[in-house]
Amino acid sequence: MNRESTNREAETAILLRMAASRTALLAAYNTSPSVPAVRGQTPFSAAGLIASLADAPRVTLLLALCVGAIVLGPRRTIIIASRSGITAWLGGTVRKVILKPA
Repeated sequence: MNRESTNREAETAILLRMAASRTALLAAYNTSPSVPAVRGQTPFSAAGLIASLADAPRVTLLLALCVGAIVLGPRRTIIIASRSGITAWLGGTVRKVILKPA
């Protein structure tokens, strides 16, 4: 019975914090400057395409693979890229396991 009341109190506290956060977010949203709505579609342009490619997360990797394939050859590029990728993947996995909260 005591555990059940403690759980209810904790749930109530969480719901109160969520309500306060929601109120704060709504207040911040209502006071922020409004962004004008874009009407219609923007025309396609090469500059827009290049800008969107530059913002993509793995464009540098793709560009490096293309240059590597031209300079070193496709076979050697694939070997180097796969070795580096496996090393990075293992390192990230080990880091996640070590930093994982107990």
